[in-house]
Amino acid sequence: MKRIIVLAGLSVIVSHSLSRQAYPVLLTAIRDDLLGGSNQRAGFLVTVTFLAYMVGVATMTIVSGRTEPRSTLLVGLWLSSSGFAVLALAHQFSSLAAGLGLAGLGSAGIWMSVPAIATGAVSPERRGVVMGAMSSSMGIGLVVLGQGVRLVRQAAGDQTVWRPIWVVAALFALVLSALVALFLRTEPTERQSTSLSLSVLRQVDGWVPLTIAYVLFGMLASSYAPFLGAKLTDDGFSSGHVATLYSLIGLSAIIGATSLGRLSDKVGRRPVLTGSMLALALSCGLLLFGREPFATLSVLLNGSASFAYPVLVATVLRDQVSDRLFSNALGVITLIYGVSLTLGPMVAGAIGDSRVGFDLLYACMAVMAIFAAAAVSAIPGRRTSRGPVPVGS
Repeated sequence: MKRIIVLAGLSVIVSHSLSRQAYPVLLTAIRDDLLGGSNQRAGFLVTVTFLAYMVGVATMTIVSGRTEPRSTLLVGLWLSSSGFAVLALAHQFSSLAAGLGLAGLGSAGIWMSVPAIATGAVSPERRGVVMGAMSSSMGIGLVVLGQGVRLVRQAAGDQTVWRPIWVVAALFALVLSALVALFLRTEPTERQSTSLSLSVLRQVDGWVPLTIAYVLFGMLASSYAPFLGAKLTDDGFSSGHVATLYSLIGLSAIIGATSLGRLSDKVGRRPVLTGSMLALALSCGLLLFGREPFATLSVLLNGSASFAYPVLVATVLRDQVSDRLFSNALGVITLIYGVSLTLGPMVAGAIGDSRVGFDLLYACMAVMAIFAAAAVSAIPGRRTSRGPVPVGS
């Protein structure tokens, strides 16, 4: 079991910390080097990643009933490794888009398989803490990424270096795929007939308010971190300070995500989801001060809540559907919230380029988080047929 959890956690580092968070950390340097300083073009590349992710999610949702999660995981790791290699060699907008697209596809393959693999290795009453551990892995990856970028740039004597980071990411994903192929062994799952429809998701009590809140969360998740560096740079923060704050997001995720997952096993999913969204609202509002200690408080709150929220949603689904059907339900709700994931960076980039700037963006995000908290608080309390794991209390 421990081997499964460790390999699953390392895979999550590839799917989230590298495939989806490395570009935001490096965004300012890449923007100034290859994109002519355009926030809108930089935001469009974030959208490319999310679009590719959505294509991958749709594909995995359709084939999930006929494919073993382990096979899906391997494909995702190979795609991500290829994408990182393309990014390391990129010299124009199109090659950046191609690399981020491959990374997005790989991220989908990994994330559509890892929760089923990880939760299948434990009893129902421990799903929350295991999914929290998966989220903590994202945090560990972000801490290593942020500090790794800082150290590489210090060694190079250049605060705009970004290509070596992608080289290391490609090698890490490639080695991990070999380890998964050699050492990850899971029990065969029952084949299911699945399609791209709401039929499985509708089996989940409270799926409508859960989905509405998840869509609003998508706007927050796709805009907060990608433009955090640009916002703080506008406020006068140094590149080293910004890299440290990104690392703090990861550090808070390591501690907060596992704690919130364990808490949800005890008090229910609903109150923890609601509290997490209120914390996100506060984190966005604190950035409006444009100085310390508010920036640090903001990233600490955001790291704890934003990394925990998706895995808690996944745990709600896992409490009520099983095996390959879980991947189908997770895929469908992810596709729905993917609309906001796709639109968020483009809208955020356009606002950032406007005269109003990023203050309006983060103010709007705070309001959206409050509405999302109200929505998710409406999901009903429930005990699953598989054990005493409450969704809400």
